[in-house]
Amino acid sequence: MSKGKKRALTIAGILLLIIATVVICYFLFRKQQEPDPLYDNNATIGILPGVDIDARRKELQDMLDRSVIAFSINTSPVFLNGTSKGNLLIENPGNNAKLLQVSIRMDDTDEEIYASKYIKPGSYIENVKLDKILEKGTYNATAYFSAYDEETTEYIGQTGAQITLTVQN
Repeated sequence: MSKGKKRALTIAGILLLIIATVVICYFLFRKQQEPDPLYDNNATIGILPGVDIDARRKELQDMLDRSVIAFSINTSPVFLNGTSKGNLLIENPGNNAKLLQVSIRMDDTDEEIYASKYIKPGSYIENVKLDKILEKGTYNATAYFSAYDEETTEYIGQTGAQITLTVQN
């Protein structure tokens, strides 16, 4: 076989290999199409007849207000020493319509180092003394906000925020 034919066969083989690789990759890595959702043909678009739209909105807003827990806290409070007060700046906003109870727990040990009593909506706690004396240093913790119904004190739910406590001396 001549050199030209060998070279042409080699180039053709390389091209064939590249084309085969591209085709295989296409089928292996292409996104699978999700099937169209099956809609119920019996469903009618709109609001049920006889439903009071304003009453429905109020009901949905009440459900939303009950499920959302609003709060504010200083995520990097500073304490002069392990027995002094620090600027936690915990707030239960007036529009929250829930009692809040705050528990701060150390991330590494899950030990509770602060617990508040109920905080009424529209109230705040500026400075607090921790329930546990901490040595000088920086500590990662989580502030858990438990929400309760204002009238019945029934438990509603809980949310949390990561904070970093600093004890200076």
